[in-house]
Amino acid sequence: MIREMEIPWDVSIDTLDNPGRVSGFISPAEDYKQRRLHIAQKIVNDPTNTFYFEADDEQMRYFGILKGSIIIVDKSVKVSSGMLIVCCVDEEWLTRKLLIKGENTYLCINDSMDACLNITGKNITVFGAVTWTCLPHSKHNNVRTGRL
Repeated sequence: MIREMEIPWDVSIDTLDNPGRVSGFISPAEDYKQRRLHIAQKIVNDPTNTFYFEADDEQMRYFGILKGSIIIVDKSVKVSSGMLIVCCVDEEWLTRKLLIKGENTYLCINDSMDACLNITGKNITVFGAVTWTCLPHSKHNNVRTGRL
C-alpha cells in the first residue's frame, strides 16, 4: 500500500507552477501523470511507531548493514525468531538477529551459531523490529563499476 503524501513545493526541482498547463490547455497525458514518490511512502507503515537509527559499526555487515547505514525500526511489529531487531543488553544498544532455539534465546551477527550471544534469562529491552535498511552507496561500495 502506498499512501498519498503532500510534498512541499520545491522551486529548484519544480520550476513550473503547473507543468500540465504550460501552453494554456491540459495535457492529454494528465490522467497518466504520476505523483513524485516520497521514500517514506515505501518504507513506513506506521509513522507513529517508526524510528530511524544510524549504524556506527560494521558488526551487522553479513546482513548488509554497514557503518553509516540508516536502520528503520517499527515498534508496532511483533518480533519473532529470525528477525533483525534493535535491543538494549547490559545498557548497550544493539542491532542483532533474534534467534530462539528451544528454551534458549540468542542475538546473532550472522547465521553461524559461533557468532551468537546467548541471552537466555537476561533482562533485555527490545525496542522494535528492523523493517528496512538504507545503505549510502558511494561511501561503502567496494564493487568496481564499469564505464558507460
